[in-house]
Amino acid sequence: MKTRIKSESGGAATSVAAEPDSTPKTKGNNGAVSNAAESVSNDVSRNLSAIGEMTPERKSQIERGARGLLESSGIFKSLRRALRRERLVGELRNALVLYVVGLSALLDRPLNAIVKGSSSAGKNHLVSRPLRLFPKEAVREITSSSKTAWNYGRDDFRHAIVYLQERNDAAGAIHPVRLLISEGRLIRTVTVNEGGIRVPKTFVAEGPIASISTTTRDRIEVDDENRHISLWMDESREQTRRINERYVSPQPRLTDDELATWHQAYALIKARADVPVKLPDWFTIVATNVFDGSVTSRRYFPNFVEGCRTIALLRSFEKYPVDQPPREIEVDFSDFAIATMLFEEVFVESLDRDGDEHLKTRMAVQEISDENKGAPVTAEQLAERMSVSMDRAYRLLRDAVEAELIKRANEPEKGNAKTYLPAPRPRFIPDPAEMLEEIPEITAPVEFIHPLTGETIKLRRTKKQKGAIA
Repeated sequence: MKTRIKSESGGAATSVAAEPDSTPKTKGNNGAVSNAAESVSNDVSRNLSAIGEMTPERKSQIERGARGLLESSGIFKSLRRALRRERLVGELRNALVLYVVGLSALLDRPLNAIVKGSSSAGKNHLVSRPLRLFPKEAVREITSSSKTAWNYGRDDFRHAIVYLQERNDAAGAIHPVRLLISEGRLIRTVTVNEGGIRVPKTFVAEGPIASISTTTRDRIEVDDENRHISLWMDESREQTRRINERYVSPQPRLTDDELATWHQAYALIKARADVPVKLPDWFTIVATNVFDGSVTSRRYFPNFVEGCRTIALLRSFEKYPVDQPPREIEVDFSDFAIATMLFEEVFVESLDRDGDEHLKTRMAVQEISDENKGAPVTAEQLAERMSVSMDRAYRLLRDAVEAELIKRANEPEKGNAKTYLPAPRPRFIPDPAEMLEEIPEITAPVEFIHPLTGETIKLRRTKKQKGAIA
């Protein structure tokens, strides 16, 4: 069931951004563990009552099924299976990322995502597949709105997933989403009629929110672009063929009880969301190895960190069963590795499509070299391709070399024209196997299930640190 917010009339309106220190927070840590059992019980009761009339046996079965989902090491395998049953064809990475984005709404700094693709590419179908696994009260779908409509939601937006279809002028105002993301609340003063007198009245819509939206545009307003992870649709011929083939031979949909089990799992995760999720000390090593060749990467790393926190919350049930909540959750190396496997390609594609000058240079060098069967590229060729002066071309090449996005192809010799080749496509997050070698605190092998393939991955250090036990 979808929640629609209808336009409301109310005269002239002005937006007022809240003070940053007034951003609403989740409940404090005091008493988080002692109140956990009661919180779980309340959320379970509310969720099960929403299922409808059920026998105690069926309710108990759904509750056991939810616990089984969360306490198993194969949560992503179960997610993949559920998404395919819900008519997802391809787009597995994007769908799993959207599920993580939706779960992040439960934390203090949620993620936000925008799905980009041409008309009829299936953007809203993609978004709706993972959202089916959330209970209806967790999602606020915006199909039409005015500048004032957001404010009448009051607490309805707090820790909710806000789904805005087709982000364009026809979809209504975008700025309320921006304020709820950046400030955690939206304050608006409007003039209303009370007893024949026009008086000012203030409405407050509380966040934080995890925003998910779709657009046919490759880039949106820069302030909104900076607040979102971009996910591009697969528009290949192969994907079109897969969709057509699945249409004539669909899998059976999830049953009502199976959907109720996923909704129940969300209730259990929500009940644990007050437990603080901390980063380990070794995460500073990750931070120093993140790609820094583009200034736009500054907005991606915080998103990656919050993705790690969300995955750690989801996977915490493997270590701490539902009835044994921890006092705190620490992101472990498996959480980091799983987040990398989900988000790495997303960030790299965003960097490739970004307007950053260094990346444009690399793409131009790549294209010229490919057209010439891998031959190195000269400054003259780059100047012609990018319609710039020779001085400008040399400067672009020099800066791209410094950013390690291209490399010198020939040895410097007197009278020798400099030529260049694209450097290997840069990673955004360092490879987990390489990262493990740099973290002396982790000595035991790390084992986890790949979120996309279901393959069991085992990472082991090969370097021996001084004083380490063999």
